[in-house]
Amino acid sequence: MAPDEGAGTGGGAGAPVSGDDGAGNGDDAGGEGDGAGNEPEKKTFDELMSDKDYQSEFDRRVQKALETQRSKLEVLYDEKATEAEKLAKMTKEEKAEYMRQKQEKELTKREAEITRRELMAEAKNTLSEKKLPIDLAEVLNYTDADSCNKSITAVEKAFQEAVQAAVEEKLKGGTPPKKAPAGGDDDLAKQVENLMMGNI
Repeated sequence: MAPDEGAGTGGGAGAPVSGDDGAGNGDDAGGEGDGAGNEPEKKTFDELMSDKDYQSEFDRRVQKALETQRSKLEVLYDEKATEAEKLAKMTKEEKAEYMRQKQEKELTKREAEITRRELMAEAKNTLSEKKLPIDLAEVLNYTDADSCNKSITAVEKAFQEAVQAAVEEKLKGGTPPKKAPAGGDDDLAKQVENLMMGNI
């Protein structure tokens, strides 16, 4: 009887967690050891699933995931079935033309993705050279080089206007701005960044 009484008093804080399952109390006391009574014991998956609330929530989530996957597969299947039906009704020449157009579209799409990656890499270099945040690369237009350059110019102008507005706002507040350090462009960029973050 002594071990059971010790388990009852030692598991004070952990008792509500394992209180639902009377069979687990003896095992809990044996495996916990000294000083572990403050932390609730982790239950196994099977122990959690024995609770109806956990089981129903688990079932609901699994069902939702299955329905989402089924919807995606149905859309994919419908697209493939529609394409197969189209191809079945086409003549040999129409099939050849259809496949040629499909390959052209895929090639155009691939080229556009490559162009976008190359332009984005170049844009990040340009932004860095202009001491602008590289994160601005996410909002640029990568249709072609000309569009990318125009969007860099527009973003640079908007950024400079925002910095100017922030400087004027700080000056209105009556707090004199800190003296610019004589360390060069890097320090200037750091100071602009601090100004934008409100650290000056």
